[in-house]
Amino acid sequence: MFVERVEQVLPCFADPWKIRMIAYLNSPPDLKEMAEALDTRYCESLGVVLVRLGKREVNFFASGKVSIRMVNDIEEGKKLVNSLLAMIAHKQILKE
Repeated sequence: MFVERVEQVLPCFADPWKIRMIAYLNSPPDLKEMAEALDTRYCESLGVVLVRLGKREVNFFASGKVSIRMVNDIEEGKKLVNSLLAMIAHKQILKE
């Protein structure tokens, strides 16, 4: 899984020097496994996993949509999401 496309880039509400963005993954994630691997919040009824990394926040949705807040640019946002996905994949491999 990886970021396939970035749909929207907007200024961040909390810090005008940062951006918030909406991206889409190449396939829908398994949110339950993702939440377990990252040890983070999962809301099954809303279909979302909430990941906080310091001031940054990444929300993964069941549809494959990802919202990212408080990043410097698009590349940093993509790298952050892809790094989280790689970490999840490594944890799943170690689990097996």
